[in-house]
Amino acid sequence: MTHGMRIVGENAVYLSHMPLFNGSCHNYQALLEVTFEGAGDPQAKYLIEQKKDLNQNEFTFEPTQEFSMPDLESGKIQSFKGNIHRGQYERNATRQLIASNVNAKVKRVVYFRRLSPNSQVPKLTEYLLFGNSKEQYLAHLITAPPDFDQILTVKTKLPLSDDQLQKAVRLVLPNRPVPDPQRQTQQALKFNDQPAVLINGVGTRQAVGVGVEYFKETRDLL
Repeated sequence: MTHGMRIVGENAVYLSHMPLFNGSCHNYQALLEVTFEGAGDPQAKYLIEQKKDLNQNEFTFEPTQEFSMPDLESGKIQSFKGNIHRGQYERNATRQLIASNVNAKVKRVVYFRRLSPNSQVPKLTEYLLFGNSKEQYLAHLITAPPDFDQILTVKTKLPLSDDQLQKAVRLVLPNRPVPDPQRQTQQALKFNDQPAVLINGVGTRQAVGVGVEYFKETRDLL
């Protein structure tokens, strides 16, 4: 099967798998750091387009090669081919081709987890912090339907090293309880929010400044 990805990043480039809760090969939340290779420097093309308009910054990777998601986690698959689009490539009215026949070379698997529709929703909202000491991002931790997939930039970075950010760091938001699992989307972070967070759910509360949103997807996770 092929696996669509969303693209985020301003210096380093990350792919976020587009998951589904249907018990199929798409029920994975995965974050990958990649480099784009190919004719015409596709990574430079993406970075130029990404900086043009931060209000239209949803980019997707349309795969043209079949593979299984677990093979990415195990390292059996270390690259795969596809096309870069501005907008969601499956929704033709919004997409714009940026680069074709691109090779996405996996530098590291930042986060990988199989999703189950029967998972228990955490009592407090949780996000995954990833990136590096220069740029950090927040990805909503997906648990059970109805849920949402979202990535935002971080304006006020947490004092974590590149080594600490090799894998996504779990952030628990103690001031954002989830009173009703059917209304998880109401807890989504927004631009300029400054939520208190607990790194891995423990320790001293720290504030995170939330920047622009890359995307928020709800209808694929009902």
